[in-house]
Amino acid sequence: MNPAKPLPAAALLARNLKRLRDERGLSTEDVVRLSGIAAIRLEAIEAATTQAHLDEVGLLALALGVRIATLFAAE
Repeated sequence: MNPAKPLPAAALLARNLKRLRDERGLSTEDVVRLSGIAAIRLEAIEAATTQAHLDEVGLLALALGVRIATLFAAE
């Protein structure tokens, strides 16, 4: 049996960011306003086409009201 290959950090962040945003009923524009991250940058992070900087991860966690670890949870 082969264990499942773990997702790269950028993919985990993208998946969890979208899920958490949806759970809270927040639009991309809402997260931009709450985090201060530029819309084009947030869209790239959520699409996993770029890797977020550590300070951006912190801002996203604050905007969503979660711990940083939640943004990288595998579940």
